[in-house]
Amino acid sequence: MEDNIFVLDRDGSLREMTRSGFDTEDLFQALLSRHPGLLKKAAGAGGRLLLITRELGIPEEMGGYGRWSLDHLFVDSEGVPVFVEVKRATDTRTRREVVAQMLDYAANGIAFWQIGGLISAYQSSANEEGKNPDEELLSFIGATVEPEGAVETFWKRVETNLRAGRVRLLFVADKIPKELARIVEFLNEQMRSAEVLAIELEHYNDGSEVRMIVPRLIGATERAETAKAAAPDGKPVGSIEDNLTEMARNFGDDAKAGAKKAIAWFEAQGFEFTQARSGSSACVMIPRTDGKECWPFFIRYNTGRFEFALQNTRMTPFYSLFDNRRALVDRIAHCLRAANLAVSSKAPDGWPSFALADLVRRENWDGFVEIASEIIEHVQDRSPKLTPEGQ
Repeated sequence: MEDNIFVLDRDGSLREMTRSGFDTEDLFQALLSRHPGLLKKAAGAGGRLLLITRELGIPEEMGGYGRWSLDHLFVDSEGVPVFVEVKRATDTRTRREVVAQMLDYAANGIAFWQIGGLISAYQSSANEEGKNPDEELLSFIGATVEPEGAVETFWKRVETNLRAGRVRLLFVADKIPKELARIVEFLNEQMRSAEVLAIELEHYNDGSEVRMIVPRLIGATERAETAKAAAPDGKPVGSIEDNLTEMARNFGDDAKAGAKKAIAWFEAQGFEFTQARSGSSACVMIPRTDGKECWPFFIRYNTGRFEFALQNTRMTPFYSLFDNRRALVDRIAHCLRAANLAVSSKAPDGWPSFALADLVRRENWDGFVEIASEIIEHVQDRSPKLTPEGQ
């Protein structure tokens, strides 16, 4: 029986779309390079990935040449390297051989990759795509003007995660066999520093140029989450206080003071910051009225900045409307006009941020409280008030 879905067009007509595979593996890989958002479910707390390069060589000894070639290397917003191997369902190796291959890649990449080589690979890849690598990276970490030391700090975080084995191994296929799914779940539950996940990208078309792709995450079981939340001795991995102290060494005591002030304010409103497993950020969850979660606020230890995660608000009724998110960018800019605010080029779906040290100034603090209260109110609001995008 065919696995089909149906699309209801605006004119009321119904289109049946049939599940199919990707034509070639190269087209499949190119799609992921252009649209890393397809892997968002495996992109960590920030939900974003930055492509380092495709077909990255992996040596088997220090200073050696690439014996293997990884399909994609990404990093997430917390500097965690993400190894991606892409296989089509027609490839019979999507089981034991592919798993062994990925473990080879991870073991040798962690041991022998040098951060300078990864930076060079990223810069070359961005240039080949006609992008400015510096601007892309600054946008990714949430700044249009480089905060002092932010880029260097980010790459240091990538190197630290790599050397500590804090990596994410991601299998991507248009169909994940049940045998591979079981292996992924087992490995993810057993590993502590590394994550092992799979994403099945269900691909549909109706014979025209229109295609639909539906991602499905595999491996993120409750048992795996529980196992990775604690170190082998049972103690939490890092703490917010420890990371704020380390952040103060890089960005000054005012950055720590501003962060603690923000945390105390959210706690007074009944919301608690949660430490990210990678140790590079803390985030606060705002419960929606429908019982689902929204994560709109982040403290980034590796940049010393507070971020508004506009992308994460898109699934709420009020901010599902493009005009409401666009208005929010203007409200953030107004309320924090005295702060060192950085807004990415994709502002309505981006990550506006400002230096945590700015919160020690009264005019910035009052504006922060105003806009944070407004976002909380609308995240918990069921009633959109503007016209949806495109109508």
